[in-house]
Amino acid sequence: MLEAIRNRAQGIFAWVIVGLIAIPFTLWGINNYMLDGGEALAASVNGEEISTREFRSAFLSYTQQLRFLMGASFPEEMLDDPATKQNVIEGLVEQRLVLDTAAKLGLGMSDSSLSQVIRSNKAFQGESGQFDSQRYEAVLGSQGLTPVAYEARLRSALLSEQLVSTLRLSAFTTQQEVEAIARLQQQKREIGYSIVPSATFRDVIEVSADKVRQYYDDHPEEFRIPEQVKVHYLRLTADSLATDIPLDEQTLRDFYEESEDQYRVPERRRASHILITVPPQGDEATRQQAQEKAEAVFERLQQGEDFEEVAKEVSDDPGSAQKGGDLGFFGRGVMDPAFEEAVFSLEETGALSEPVLSKFGYHIIKLTDIEAGEVKPFEAVSEELAQRYRRQIAEEQFYEQAEILDNLTYENPFTLEVAAETLGLSIETSEPFSQNGGSGIAANPKVVAAAFSEEVLREEMNSQTIELAPNDVVVVRLDKHLLADTKPFEEVREEIEEKLTLDQAMAQAQERGETLVAHLQQGESPETVFKEGGEAVWNEKKLYARDDQEIPSEVLKMAYELPHPESPENPVFAGQPLGSGDYAVVGLYRVENGNPGKLDEKARRSLAQEMEKAHGEMVYRDFIQELKSKADIKIYTENL
Repeated sequence: MLEAIRNRAQGIFAWVIVGLIAIPFTLWGINNYMLDGGEALAASVNGEEISTREFRSAFLSYTQQLRFLMGASFPEEMLDDPATKQNVIEGLVEQRLVLDTAAKLGLGMSDSSLSQVIRSNKAFQGESGQFDSQRYEAVLGSQGLTPVAYEARLRSALLSEQLVSTLRLSAFTTQQEVEAIARLQQQKREIGYSIVPSATFRDVIEVSADKVRQYYDDHPEEFRIPEQVKVHYLRLTADSLATDIPLDEQTLRDFYEESEDQYRVPERRRASHILITVPPQGDEATRQQAQEKAEAVFERLQQGEDFEEVAKEVSDDPGSAQKGGDLGFFGRGVMDPAFEEAVFSLEETGALSEPVLSKFGYHIIKLTDIEAGEVKPFEAVSEELAQRYRRQIAEEQFYEQAEILDNLTYENPFTLEVAAETLGLSIETSEPFSQNGGSGIAANPKVVAAAFSEEVLREEMNSQTIELAPNDVVVVRLDKHLLADTKPFEEVREEIEEKLTLDQAMAQAQERGETLVAHLQQGESPETVFKEGGEAVWNEKKLYARDDQEIPSEVLKMAYELPHPESPENPVFAGQPLGSGDYAVVGLYRVENGNPGKLDEKARRSLAQEMEKAHGEMVYRDFIQELKSKADIKIYTENL
């Protein structure tokens, strides 16, 4: 199996499908191998260690990405969730196994291929869209990486992805499987249902003070506050410096003259063309035939035939032919060089070019409009100029002041006040945060690591200067060290009372629902069981597809998991608690399978691709399980 993988994993397809590698993945997904000795272990894979530092970095990055995606809905309890920690460490173990396998298979990547991936990453490109080496180093520096370290990690990530992609692309599906899945996907089910609302029972529930206190005493882990710190900090940014830079009109006009070329709008031209293609593998005779056809078309135009009509009739460019050959406006550097030279050599609108040969074939070009180049006037760009000027000066000042900040906080390790007074900065204070991070600057893993370091936490010294982003640095020192504790009873009393009330309401809704289901299963009709005016209303049976929005999704999912009824006269009834705390009673009357014959070719192809993707994921998971079964893996849960 491994030999087959190796044979298929050659070539450039791996990093083509990787595309633009996301920086966060390469920063934590492929781990840090340059670690100090003596650290506690999170896991080991075939004797190769995964340190707790690697795990914390991976866990922090994972939860921060979720926090960014979920915003205010991010569940803070996830930071202490053992299952989340287990998922992260399992991911690190899998990555190590895949990397080891890639190395054994001899998979490799040339320097030129690695360079191509880096240069295509938009994060490293300047405003011109070209790779910018200074930006490259600045972005890496903001993540605490050198180019050498980043490139080593990226190479590992690409090799890993090369193997993983090969596995996933090895799957295939048959026509019979597609039709079987189509029957299931397009299946409809006749469903009747009712919801027993838990809210109905809330008003009659009373929770005693003793029960609230007892719950608090019996579940201390639910109210545990992890070890936290608050830090004072000085933050220096180029943006903050820019707001204080004075600027008068003469300075701004001088800056405008220096940077006038940046505000020059280049000439653009609009053209239409008729393309007579020349196949890339065509011989000289084929090319000659295309040229003769192009010359005949050019002669027709010279004799007065309408360009748009001729383009619609003979042009081989499907994108423009139906528009009479119109290509719209474009500037230099966009089109094929030979084509572009011909367009910009035409002197007036309406002019035609003789047949021009490009890599696509022969073009007859008509110039239809010209937008002359111009320089934007000072008044039109003054605001942008002011921003650019202040940003430029601020960046020059930033490096000088950042060095002063670094020196003063190092020379005065037990205070931030000297640096604050010298640089005119305000000492700010964070909200409490744990080793899993927090908000503001505490969302940055480097700040969290510094705050809980021996230097800051135990010795109460200033941290080293931490680069949060390009032109954005911070120095932190301890304000308060908050040991792990339990929230006081009075602070959580109402929360516990609400939880116990909900639990009892849910239990009573479930008890009521189970009674209703029992009556239905004994043969009583829904009309009898769900009497008008009761706490639950029966929704009459109706056909629902898998993705139907007219029925609660949990009810629909439940109905699609029920066994087929013997007949519509003998429906299957069942009940289930819902995530809301309510209770669902469901009846399934009949099942109507989909018809694969109604799938058009596009839908059939799309379904086959979905199935191949799912099969590929199964192949990958099976491969990982095979590696795990043969590996010596130890996970130190107590250190996570």
